[in-house]
Amino acid sequence: MDRLDGMLRRVETLLAVLAGLLLLFITVSICVTIALRTLNLPVPLWSVQFNEYALLWITFLGGAWLLRNKRHVSLDLLTRRLSDGNLPILSALHAGLGLLVCGCLTWICGAVVWDHFQRGIVDVRAVDVPKHWILVVVFFGFLILTLEFMCEMMLEIRRTRGNK
Repeated sequence: MDRLDGMLRRVETLLAVLAGLLLLFITVSICVTIALRTLNLPVPLWSVQFNEYALLWITFLGGAWLLRNKRHVSLDLLTRRLSDGNLPILSALHAGLGLLVCGCLTWICGAVVWDHFQRGIVDVRAVDVPKHWILVVVFFGFLILTLEFMCEMMLEIRRTRGNK
C-alpha cells in the first residue's frame, strides 16, 4: 500500500505541474491575443478553443493533488465539533463515498471516451480535434482521484484501528 501511495504521490505531483504549465499557456496565449488585437494584427483562431480545453485539463490534472494536500474546498462545520476519536471514522466514510462516486464516474467516462474513439467523433471548430483526446483527461483524472480516495480511506481505517 505504501508503494502505491508513493508512486501515486509522484504521479499527482507531475500532473499538478502539467496543470500549472497549462495555466501558464493560458496566460501567455491570452496576453498574446490581446497584444495582437491591440496592434490590429490577426489573432490565432485556435486560441479560444485550446484555452477551453486547457481549463478542462487543469481541473482534472490537479484534482487529486489538491485532495491529497487538503487544498480543495471543504466545509468543516461538522468535523470541528467531533472528538478526535470519531474524526477518523467520518474521514474513512468520506473517503469511501469519494471512492464510490469517483469509481463510478471513472467507469462512465471510460465508456464515453472509448465510444468516442470507436466512432471517430471529432470536435469540429477552428482546429479539428478527435473528441476522445479532449475527454481522456476526465477519465484519467477520475481514475487518479479514485486511487487517491482509496489510499485516503485505507489510511483512515488504519488510524481508526490504531485508536481502538
